[in-house]
Formats: sequence, structure tokens, C-alpha cells
Amino acid sequence: MNYRLWLLWLLWLPGWALASSCSVLIVGDSLSSGYGLAPGQGWVELLDARLKKTAPQWRAINASITGDTTQNGLLRLQSALDRHRPHGVLLELGGNDALR
Repeated sequence: MNYRLWLLWLLWLPGWALASSCSVLIVGDSLSSGYGLAPGQGWVELLDARLKKTAPQWRAINASITGDTTQNGLLRLQSALDRHRPHGVLLELGGNDALR
């Protein structure tokens, strides 16, 4: 386990908990976009639904595109950050890089 990441998470968590609304931006590929799944069954949509029930001030923003590579994701990351102004970002990219 990477304890430094946990420490960073714990240091940021109190500030997020005090905010009236918080968001996490997910930038990913088909695994995050829900490709091939019924509407509402992708993991990001399930996460957002869970957050609405357990932590209503939080929301998950899905900026994932099926077939995206790390390079393409990074090219559109800044515009997604500017558009959504999230409190956190989760990058889920790389699977398509291995296929090319």
C-alpha cells in the first residue's frame, strides 16, 4: 500500500468535507464511459448514485471517452478541468495504449 497517497488523501479530505458541494472528475476510456453496459450501469454512474445517497454534497463527473488513449486524455484534460472545476481528478487511461 502506498502510504504517501493515503496521507495526501487525509490532508485534503477535511477541506473537501467542509465544502458545500464537491466533485471528482473521471477522465477515462471505455471502462469508465460504460461502453457496452446498460444506461446507469457503468462504474462512474454507480459511484455517482452512491454518492448522492451517502454524501450528497459530492458528485462524480464522467469525462470518459470510449477508445481514448493516454495521449488523447491528456490533450483534453485542461479543457475538462476548466469546464468542471473539480475538487479531485481520477485518471483511468492506458488500456487502449497497450492495444496500439
